[in-house]
Amino acid sequence: MESKQEKGKRGEALAERYLKAQGYEVLQHRYRKRNGEIDLICQQEDTLVFVEVKARTDTQYGTPAEAVNRRKQQALTLAAFAYMQQQGKLESPSRFDVVEVNLSNGQIRHIKDAFWACLPG
Repeated sequence: MESKQEKGKRGEALAERYLKAQGYEVLQHRYRKRNGEIDLICQQEDTLVFVEVKARTDTQYGTPAEAVNRRKQQALTLAAFAYMQQQGKLESPSRFDVVEVNLSNGQIRHIKDAFWACLPG
């Protein structure tokens, strides 16, 4: 039986393959800061895209995107700000996307601008 971490890694790999096929450049995997983690950081043209990948085998407990609640959004926002500050990209356009991966059938749903956040600074 596949562990939660193994499912997550498989979902991230499928999401990464999908995003690359859509023309995104993957800059970093699993960027971690004290307050949160970003699964994938990508570049699409001039925009930094912070991607939360949610992989599920079914929707018994709701859609994967529904798991990106306010608390998770705040953690992603703080981690994104830290990344932008560290990279000297505070002025760069950015957005938060969610990629849902159905592990049962490989179906992917890409939600661009899944939530809006005002980065500090």
